[in-house]
Amino acid sequence: MSNLEIVRRSYEAFERGDLDAVLADLDPEIEWHQAQGLPHGGLYRGRDEVRRNVFEPLDAEWWSEFSALPDEILDAGDELVVLGRYRGTAKGTGKRLDVPFVHVWTLRDERATRFRQFLDTAGWIEALAG
Repeated sequence: MSNLEIVRRSYEAFERGDLDAVLADLDPEIEWHQAQGLPHGGLYRGRDEVRRNVFEPLDAEWWSEFSALPDEILDAGDELVVLGRYRGTAKGTGKRLDVPFVHVWTLRDERATRFRQFLDTAGWIEALAG
């Protein structure tokens, strides 16, 4: 399976709520960089930290609806750049989220070994702010 197919598969799994499938495409020791300025921004290492600090709070704490939909994927071999939009509704405020993102994935041996996130953090925070 190509790196492009793996990344596409991960977004499709996320969209249908299959977190186990998303995590299965991550290297057990993945280096995950969340954008600084987010409530959960920073560096996480390993699937367990990513699950606990990135994915679980999305539904449990912040968003009643949330999606990360890619518009374009640029394939550079072991590096893939995904341009897309986050959309959602904040649980606490009911405010809508609609901000662009850029994700940079690094893959080796059919697993994501590094993920870097870039986005409009002000739009994210505004949706969550009361």
